[in-house]
Amino acid sequence: MHVGARIELTTRIEAFGRVAEIGDQGVIQEMHTGGHLTVRMDDGRPQFPRHDEITVIVPGESR
Repeated sequence: MHVGARIELTTRIEAFGRVAEIGDQGVIQEMHTGGHLTVRMDDGRPQFPRHDEITVIVPGESR
């Protein structure tokens, strides 16, 4: 897992009144201590999942 990696949420996340559902995708922008991430979701909004609430998407791998 690294900054710039595409991810998919494995759990529902709510932050600042915004909800992202299981299966929503985005790109890691920052990695923080304690396992938290800042992710720019494909809808343009940020979310803040923990590393255990995402799956890294491997290019070319089918889901």
